[in-house]
Amino acid sequence: MEQGLTNTFTKIIYFDEGTAQDYLDITHGGRLDWNKEENKQRAAKILAEIEANAQGRFNILNIFKTGFSADASASYSNELAKIIDTTLHNTVLTDYINSANDDKYVVKIKDDGVYAPENSVSMYKMISSYLTIVPKENMPIDMDKLNAAVLERGYYGMLLKSENPAKHLLRFNIKAFKNNYNLADLSKMSLTFYGIKVGTCTKNELTIDKEFILQKSETSISAEQIVDGSETQIAVDEIDVIDVVLAGVIDDQN
Repeated sequence: MEQGLTNTFTKIIYFDEGTAQDYLDITHGGRLDWNKEENKQRAAKILAEIEANAQGRFNILNIFKTGFSADASASYSNELAKIIDTTLHNTVLTDYINSANDDKYVVKIKDDGVYAPENSVSMYKMISSYLTIVPKENMPIDMDKLNAAVLERGYYGMLLKSENPAKHLLRFNIKAFKNNYNLADLSKMSLTFYGIKVGTCTKNELTIDKEFILQKSETSISAEQIVDGSETQIAVDEIDVIDVVLAGVIDDQN
């Protein structure tokens, strides 16, 4: 676990753009005021980048002044929309990295791998696609009903390979993976992660049969546990839950 890193990312595996935009809104006191002179210059740079990416195929300034013409072809409109979307996406990404690098409240984990907790929903998610090739009559449960029950969720938790015992649970938004990567690919990679601590849990709560229990059972401590010191294990069993915003490969030369 490291803080204050200044990283240059060479490949992005995962980026939760919505969460990153919320973070930028908060850290900058709201959305950018484009009437300010420094932001006008920033807008000009973004337009110049869009123009460069378009490689002269469009007159960007005229389009922004007049809007898309009614007779513009669908392919023309779609191509320009993709260029603008990509440019703005990259702007959010670079803004987030620049801000997060210097933010002590952003959790940064460098050069580590992750794995799915045993018997967890995350592990089931990773192998569920392979289970579809097994004939239904050979399965002990109704896979369609199980998928509907446990896979209709947004986040999946993974543990760090470097930690034993586990101290952090990294949660990933299943819709935020880039370049066709998925949850299973993470276990094969060594990545740098940026995220925010959102709470705590225990490792026992990560199994598929415990994850949907809404009320925690009270833990009683016996006199014997106090005497032999085993009650301290109960106190340190909690692990930090980190919602990951960015994961990727960094340039180790920086």
